[in-house]
Amino acid sequence: MHTEEELQEFKKIVSQTRQLGREKIVYIALTNITDDPESVLKNDKVTISVWYNDLTVKVDIQEHSPIRYFPMNTKYHLEKTIYVSMDHVSGSSGSIVYNQKKEQAADNFSKVFLYQHTEDKKKMVSKVFQLNNRNDPQYYLDPETQRHITIREHKSHYSIQIGDQYAITYKIDKESGQIYDYDDPYKNFYPTPTATSFKPKPLGGSWIEIKE
Repeated sequence: MHTEEELQEFKKIVSQTRQLGREKIVYIALTNITDDPESVLKNDKVTISVWYNDLTVKVDIQEHSPIRYFPMNTKYHLEKTIYVSMDHVSGSSGSIVYNQKKEQAADNFSKVFLYQHTEDKKKMVSKVFQLNNRNDPQYYLDPETQRHITIREHKSHYSIQIGDQYAITYKIDKESGQIYDYDDPYKNFYPTPTATSFKPKPLGGSWIEIKE
């Protein structure tokens, strides 16, 4: 628990941070996950919201591309919460998606960028879909209607993941286009009731959104 003096100091810092305005707070946060904040601000697949309570100011950033392509030896944030204090980043949280062995990527001092579906990645997705759709019609993927597809590049193949939880997965040989290691968890899937998760109230009180 914090002392009354500490709580008053936190409130003072939050008040001073809020005076920077939403635009400045967002820009400070984005420098933590990109070298080009403008590209994120212009990306219609990225949502950004700014919140505060008595203890802190945070920026929630999420990337929503329905189809994502991860080149070899890459790591990205798909979502991240960044805490801003006065005129600098004071902390952050968020998972990292790897397309490599974690022991090779364990560099705690390098910046992990937010995933963005660039033109180069769009071209690679098109290439993989064309390779995929040369096969049996049962494996056909329509890029206009598919959602929640992750493509990971490997040395000799692409791995495909359709869905998040209980995902369909398989591999495509880069040269022949052969599909193999196909796994459909829904084939013998019997859903169970969803448990209600308990979320404790945040320290510092309820979050209030900063809209300007």
